[in-house]
Amino acid sequence: MIKELLIGVVRLNVLGFSLLTAYSIRLYAVINFGKVIHEFDPWFNYRAAEYLKQHGASKFFKWFDHMSWYPLGRPIGTTIYPGMQFIAVWIHQFLEYVGEPMSLNDVCVFMPAWFGAVSAAFVGLLAYECTRSVDAGILSCTIMAIIPAHIMRSVAGGYDNECVAIPALCSTFYFWVRSLRGQGSWPFGVITGLSYFWMVATWGGYTFVLNMIGLHAFTLILGGKLTPNLHRAYSLFFVIGTLLAVQVPVVGNTPLRSL
Repeated sequence: MIKELLIGVVRLNVLGFSLLTAYSIRLYAVINFGKVIHEFDPWFNYRAAEYLKQHGASKFFKWFDHMSWYPLGRPIGTTIYPGMQFIAVWIHQFLEYVGEPMSLNDVCVFMPAWFGAVSAAFVGLLAYECTRSVDAGILSCTIMAIIPAHIMRSVAGGYDNECVAIPALCSTFYFWVRSLRGQGSWPFGVITGLSYFWMVATWGGYTFVLNMIGLHAFTLILGGKLTPNLHRAYSLFFVIGTLLAVQVPVVGNTPLRSL
């Protein structure tokens, strides 16, 4: 009993340290240079978030930005994946609502670090779901927290699409696998569809997610594992995810045309 308790305490401490490290290791740019948004694309993304905050969603999707692609200009609503801007404004508004206001600039600066920890958590959950091993989940979370390929796209101040899209990708894969756990787990297909929509709204790499889940389902069928649970989970994911995806202006009916 005491041994199991000690092991549980050690696991919790390692998991907490991994998630804290996932956040703190991404703050080196802020520690060295302050709360500054760096690189070209993040600056444009911040400008778009500012416009969304000031003018609302309706004007945002109709906004023609004369300062981008100069001298031609750029129709913003049909040329960007707007999920990142909406998430930043919602976080900004939520912090004001709960009495912990933070400037939109600071929200955009810290978002990559926040979501870097979220990615690590979902990778840990995915590993646990696949192996049913707590230790495998914690180790996977730790690796995702410090792996350079992920850090380089989620450093604080690097307000770019990947910093929000990678956790969306990880969450979609996790909820898809979770929906296949047992006969009654297919309702998680709804959350899988919603996570897929999060991915679609933030990054063009959503086609990778759609194809990988479809390939996984097809492989299960070839392996003789076609069940009502798989059928329901995939149907919910595909129908809900596609119906929501086509609502994103830059995506349109691409998910239907690319079948």
